[in-house]
Amino acid sequence: MKKRYGRHSFIHKYRHVYLFITILVMCGFLMGCFGSNLIGSSDVEALSSLLTILPENVEQYPFFINQFFFGILLIIVVFIFGTSLVGIPIISFIVFTKGVQIGFSCALFICSYQLKGLIGIFLTLVPQVIFDLLALYLISASAIQCSMYICYSTTNRERLDLKKLMNSLLNDIFLCFLFVLIGSYLKATLGIECIKLFNLM
Repeated sequence: MKKRYGRHSFIHKYRHVYLFITILVMCGFLMGCFGSNLIGSSDVEALSSLLTILPENVEQYPFFINQFFFGILLIIVVFIFGTSLVGIPIISFIVFTKGVQIGFSCALFICSYQLKGLIGIFLTLVPQVIFDLLALYLISASAIQCSMYICYSTTNRERLDLKKLMNSLLNDIFLCFLFVLIGSYLKATLGIECIKLFNLM
């Protein structure tokens, strides 16, 4: 019986949730790109400056702590929603807005700097979002699976295997914390230097 449950577990059945997350990110990305066309040129210039302007006398360590704190906070919030029956639409919205943010930022670079904007995307934007996106991607997929598992166990009166569920979630959370740590470090070191380099071009 246990062997059959392992082979047909609900979490395994919903492994395609990762494809769902990818679709949400891509749809948000496209909406963010097209959304930039709805604002005026003066607003585009003002917003694009936020992508490449650093605070005066920015210090790496406080910047790192700030980025790490907000990254961990986001992971915890998504995880909490994953333990509820209504978590799926809320998590989906969070993932979608992340895609919108990335798409909008890319569009601002292109609108403001043309071909130079492509360099700006790879030089300044990618180092800032790549590990954050990986962490959000993993915790969102894990949280959605958790929410689906809870819904399935509730509606079908199946016993909830808390040990198996928590082991899976804790492994994902540990990886997410690691991604956030690496991403925050890159933002505070390589990211700052890349922005400075881009401003000199």
